[in-house]
Amino acid sequence: MATNLCDFTNPEIFVTEWVDPVTSSSGFDACGEYVETYWLGVIGPSATWVVRFLARELEVFPNGYCIDLNDTAAALGLSFRHGSGSLERAIQRCATFGLVGQTPQSLAIRRRIPPLTKRQLLRLPAVLQLRHGELFARS
Repeated sequence: MATNLCDFTNPEIFVTEWVDPVTSSSGFDACGEYVETYWLGVIGPSATWVVRFLARELEVFPNGYCIDLNDTAAALGLSFRHGSGSLERAIQRCATFGLVGQTPQSLAIRRRIPPLTKRQLLRLPAVLQLRHGELFARS
């Protein structure tokens, strides 16, 4: 996936699916319980909502869709300021953790999210680390 940062000076951006053969078969649904339970504590609530919101729209528009960043920010209770708002920061956080890919004119969102790395898991409370271990012990 390209690592060029998205150009947020235009209030509209195209969103497509980021297809990764590894996570397509072994990852977790972006709108599922795993993301809410485990990724939330790593990326935070705003980034979690962004991932889920963008992935859910791909169910309706599998070939991609254009979003108005002002409307998207308002729908998520965030702000859009052409590069410095909370929506842009949430998208950048998703990109930092490899959940969103960026090009200057588009975003590619994972619909299947990889499991947490060991380092990411250490950010969670002990009880969630234990539950995560139990989840993968059953797999």
